[in-house]
Amino acid sequence: MKSLFTTTALAASMAFTAAAFAAPGEANNAPMNVTPMQEEAQPVLEAPDEILSRNRSGDDVLVQHDNYVVMAPNAIAAADVIGAAVVGPDGEETGTVDDLVLTEGKSVDRVIIADGEMFGFGGKMVAIDFEGASITRDQNDDRMVRIGMTDKALEGVAEFDKAPLAEDGGKLASSYIGREVVFATEDDGTGEISDLILDKRGTAKYAIIEYGGMLEMNDKRVALDLDELKPAAADEPLNLAMTLDELRGEPTFFYDEDEAPKAGEM
Repeated sequence: MKSLFTTTALAASMAFTAAAFAAPGEANNAPMNVTPMQEEAQPVLEAPDEILSRNRSGDDVLVQHDNYVVMAPNAIAAADVIGAAVVGPDGEETGTVDDLVLTEGKSVDRVIIADGEMFGFGGKMVAIDFEGASITRDQNDDRMVRIGMTDKALEGVAEFDKAPLAEDGGKLASSYIGREVVFATEDDGTGEISDLILDKRGTAKYAIIEYGGMLEMNDKRVALDLDELKPAAADEPLNLAMTLDELRGEPTFFYDEDEAPKAGEM
């Protein structure tokens, strides 16, 4: 069984940075032929502060401590992106992120957007290319996704049906979040995936698994390599070849240093 950290540190390449901060002429957010309107709708690109500072372990997705791990500053939590505001090049909000479409290699391929009228009349769901998108933060420190298409340009994009992808069980970020995980032995019970952690290229590297409760009083979280989970049909739990005791031996996961325990508290 693969361990959480291999002897070779996981280095996130600069490819995602190239996609997230592409020059305006290279942005390609449209899932159809580019129109003159779309060519003019180039993204306002911002460098997320967390990528530029406080990175104490290079481009790693997780930062290892003695008995716990935290997200590296340049890593991205999928649960933060789903539901995030989508902003066009004019600075106007065009909708919210409904889901992320993953490739076979678990990299984000497309962003599914529910437009601003989704809960009113005339709203629809569209999917645009992830290349050229910028996952950053707004003034309230909430996740935000900038794209190279205005609300007007999105109106010309065909409606997207994600139901066939949902039936696959592994093509959507939402296919993992909230999904049950079965441990190696029946007596160990089950856990649940609460999040996916992406590197700055947009590749899902780790599944955050919560387990415990009941006799253990409080849920605990660990970050496991996504490849540790065995594929299953969409309506079935994912299988993990680890016992509960082995899981307890993994470092506890925290999203940031502020959430992590101080010395002597664990």
